[in-house]
Amino acid sequence: MWVAFLLLVLVNICSAFFQPAMQVAIVQSVDEKDRLGANSLLQGTTSFLIIVCQGIAAILVYLFSYRYNFLLDAACYFLSLLILLRLPPLVTERVQQASAGFFARLQEGFRYISRQKEIGRVILYQMAERICAAYYIMLMFYILQERGEGLYVFGLLDIPLGLGGVIAGVIATKLADRFSDHKLSVAQGWALVAMGICIYAVFHIQPIMGMAVAILFCAFASFLSSILSVTKLQRLTDPAYLARVFSIREMATMGSFSASCLILGVGAEHVGSAVSSVWLAVFGIVAGVGWLWSRRQLQRREAGTE
Repeated sequence: MWVAFLLLVLVNICSAFFQPAMQVAIVQSVDEKDRLGANSLLQGTTSFLIIVCQGIAAILVYLFSYRYNFLLDAACYFLSLLILLRLPPLVTERVQQASAGFFARLQEGFRYISRQKEIGRVILYQMAERICAAYYIMLMFYILQERGEGLYVFGLLDIPLGLGGVIAGVIATKLADRFSDHKLSVAQGWALVAMGICIYAVFHIQPIMGMAVAILFCAFASFLSSILSVTKLQRLTDPAYLARVFSIREMATMGSFSASCLILGVGAEHVGSAVSSVWLAVFGIVAGVGWLWSRRQLQRREAGTE
């Protein structure tokens, strides 16, 4: 058990390094007008592969052993390493000499975010979205322990999760062509509200098919908000601070997600998943309404200064 836990810790540590680097690579290699499309394509592809790879994993476990899944996972990481090594060097503008120490540069990142209020608001928004996304961790306990369903049921529910991400990638690309930045911000707020409503539905609808539909809409809202937020951060952040901003964003979002998982886990064991989901749903709705209200206030202030 401790070996599996250690592997999960190492995978998450590697992911923490990869995410900021990936965002810098996207900004430096993709024009600003095409970044929303690039992020949408990335999210849609990732979500589609969730569906495909879950099926492959289920077949391997059924026919052979779970050990083959770990071997295949390791092979995928090795293949990723080979691909990354062959990437051409990106042309960068050395705005600032990287002679400062790690903690000094991290402090500069925090100071930069404190000066750029809009970046701080987007990170807070993503923290709220990650808190809501922790419902999926509680879902395993709900399906396997409280409902007594088989593990295959939980695996099948990954299908609507992946489909939601694919649809979000397509819709986000369409929104970019038709909506202004203000309307995209409004879409972010309603996405959080929708997550709250769907979370309540997931844990209160009895038929599995109804639960799957609720997960589909919840995943769509979650992935859509993530795509729009990441694109907005890429547009707002000075390239010299991009890696630090996304590192701090990763720290904040993963920290909020972990804290939410802990609180929901304790809550589910003491009062049940259904009751805990009500708390989470209310938080999502309140956070979404709060975001919409703040956007309206900001728009009024901008209109008053013109």
